Amino acid sequence: MHPLLSYRGRIAAAMLALALSGTLEAASPAPEMLKVGDYQVQVATLGAGSYTVILEAGFGRDLGVWRNVAPALAASAKAMAKVVAYSRAGHGKSDPRPGAPTIAARTNELEQLIATAGLTPPFVLVGHSYGGFLIRSFAARHPEQVAGMVFVDPSDESFNLELRKLDAAAVDQDSKLTEQFMPPKLHAELRSVQAVLDSGKLPFAGALPDVPVAVLTSVQKRAQPQLFLETPAAVQVWRGLHERFFRNFSNGSHIVTAESGHNIHQEQPQLVVSAVEGVIAAAEAARVKRVREAARAELLRRLEQGASDAELAKALEMSSLGEAEVNRLGHELLGPRQLPLLAERLMKANAGKYSLSDNVQDSYGVVLLATGHPAKAKSQFMKAIALAQAQGKADKAVAGYRANLVKADQALGLL
Repeated sequence: MHPLLSYRGRIAAAMLALALSGTLEAASPAPEMLKVGDYQVQVATLGAGSYTVILEAGFGRDLGVWRNVAPALAASAKAMAKVVAYSRAGHGKSDPRPGAPTIAARTNELEQLIATAGLTPPFVLVGHSYGGFLIRSFAARHPEQVAGMVFVDPSDESFNLELRKLDAAAVDQDSKLTEQFMPPKLHAELRSVQAVLDSGKLPFAGALPDVPVAVLTSVQKRAQPQLFLETPAAVQVWRGLHERFFRNFSNGSHIVTAESGHNIHQEQPQLVVSAVEGVIAAAEAARVKRVREAARAELLRRLEQGASDAELAKALEMSSLGEAEVNRLGHELLGPRQLPLLAERLMKANAGKYSLSDNVQDSYGVVLLATGHPAKAKSQFMKAIALAQAQGKADKAVAGYRANLVKADQALGLL
């Protein structure tokens, strides 16, 4: 079925067998065998960076399906990532394992691989088709480890239920054909996934983290659909379910393509690469924002606890905040928060750190004027004017500083 199969045609067993073969031909280094517990797992690790991208293949597929994606991601200056592709148990060269390979069991495999290989978060999970279920399962278990997710034409647990509203008999026929032409070794896992599609419920609990997400959807039209799920009406349902799923997240992109079929990562690999790059960029922006917010909170805590000038200067030096960010915080304390004395201390520290910044000296003067120190404020405005002139700043900037100097003279009764 479309939510499971990753080969064109979906009716020829020979094509499936061919699709299950292959390695990361373009990748370097080549896949290796890693001992995970009592089993050998085929893994390819490429590149390096602060993010770890884990590629989860579709139903019945091995790591070879990522041959056009993994190397490009590893070489991407935008991704900043280590890229990991692997073959699940019983696929590629990975040892099979006893028991029915359920979604929970597959998630356990991924957890064990991560631990054994020493992979470290933040993780960006990329799942194709059935792999979308698997990365959702892992993310629900470990939301704190996941920085972003990319869903490549992902399976949706409601697909069969929605299709049955259109033609229940056709859905049953699709299911029979799928099992008929699926290799026997995949039947147990197929039945476990079929149970999910029939019930419309995934066998795990927990909310997904609201991280940056990309959803890629194929809406390619087929001149002669071989299965009901390939008909225009079914494809429209598929797109609608993806749109609904995407609305669960507050940051990301939904990319719709008619240029490739279900195997977007093989037919249009650059779409997947770009989607991962975009998710990582958004995740990094979110990380930087969290760091800055933490630095702001720490500075405020130091101020509120009455830290000495030396302690405050040290805290400012250790923070990741730039002069403009501290300026904004100072004006926030002066204005909306109505904490002028704290604003004065913060701006004094900022003026000390950025002694050659005309803007910072002027801002400190504004706070001093507001807190009833016009003489000190005048000195700051004069310093700002001198710095701006020495640096060849535009007359407009100097004019603003001169206007503030006039205000200081007025407060001193000199005008």
